[in-house]
Amino acid sequence: MPNNSGVEDNRLPTATATAPASDLFDQLPDALVVIDGTGTVTRGNRAAERIMGRSAGGLVGINGLDLVHPDDFHLAALSLSSVEGKEVGTPIELRIATDHGWRLIELVGAPLDDGHIVLSMRDLTERRRWEVAGGDVARFRTLVQHATSLTMLLDADGVVTSASGALSRQLGLDPELVCDHPLVQIVHPDDRILVRAAIVAATGSDPGAAPTPVEARLSGHEGHVPFELTIVSLLDDPTVSGLVVSGHDITRLRAAQETLAELAHFDSLTGLPNRRAFDAALEDQWRLTARDGVDSYVIVVDLDEFKELNDRHGHATGDEALRQVAHALQRCVRSTDAVARLGGDEFGIILIRCGGEAAAIGFAAELDDRISEACNNLPAPHVGLSLGYASLRAADSAPAALHHADLAMYAKKRSR
Repeated sequence: MPNNSGVEDNRLPTATATAPASDLFDQLPDALVVIDGTGTVTRGNRAAERIMGRSAGGLVGINGLDLVHPDDFHLAALSLSSVEGKEVGTPIELRIATDHGWRLIELVGAPLDDGHIVLSMRDLTERRRWEVAGGDVARFRTLVQHATSLTMLLDADGVVTSASGALSRQLGLDPELVCDHPLVQIVHPDDRILVRAAIVAATGSDPGAAPTPVEARLSGHEGHVPFELTIVSLLDDPTVSGLVVSGHDITRLRAAQETLAELAHFDSLTGLPNRRAFDAALEDQWRLTARDGVDSYVIVVDLDEFKELNDRHGHATGDEALRQVAHALQRCVRSTDAVARLGGDEFGIILIRCGGEAAAIGFAAELDDRISEACNNLPAPHVGLSLGYASLRAADSAPAALHHADLAMYAKKRSR
């Protein structure tokens, strides 16, 4: 900025009338950079040079947002917005690109009179393990060292007294706004009783006792996120004097478990329920039939000439035949009925409240036509079916009904 003497003034603008001396700015241990309203760096000190691995001249003119990790852009915006109306903004942890690779920093901003913002950066990459834990509290130090974990400190009443930057990284929450409030305030209402119970259990646990994890959904900027929370009591430790909460996002774990559960109950080739799911549904329907006297039937369907189809035309053709049959079965049954692949070329159907044996026989005739039609385009001999059925009301148990249907099906197959 030019002054009255015509000499350019490169002093750091500040919120006070007197700017700090240039050598003081450079000697401060924390990294400092000044950005204008567009986020462009106008000045940096020597500590900033060390963190970034470049000279101050190499910092000036670049846009600070270009250095932020893409996944942390919203945190940078949160940091800048936290400066408004404050003397000092809220500390935010995010990753920035340096000549040494990605570094985790704590970023704090303060507004200056001329519209610039001075940013203080502390490199947390190497110091993470020491930021909270002290002495020889090995368990607490281990919790804090997990880079992917969310860490909070609670008092004996469950009020958050401090929180790690993972709170903002993983949930988009301002740690400053969470502190001094009960932890359950950011817990899904349906899960609060579980978290309260875990806090009570932790406060009364013996020192060194293994904590019991609790699953709870935490409120984030994109909705509720499932976490596994571990609460360790260090109330008697002078270094901590609180409850340590370590949380891990289990969104992917839950998705994987749901996928495994689906695979455990569904056939991957046809998409139909598998034998395990069918047996459970048959047991339930048999109990309802025994109680209410409704007319329900179990049907077993087995394809004819299926082995010949596989031998002559390959398993790919056989798999396509099974998919076509599965589709035909689904089109035949009502929404209240159940159909499943029991294994190999065998399928099972539960006709619920079908109206008696005559209705079951009529359904079987329609099924034969539908399956023949579905397999007409396959490069194979005619794929027919053998079918057997049994009344659930007449059977002593669900397995007995299925056994009777199997016997009827095999009798039909032998008669062909």
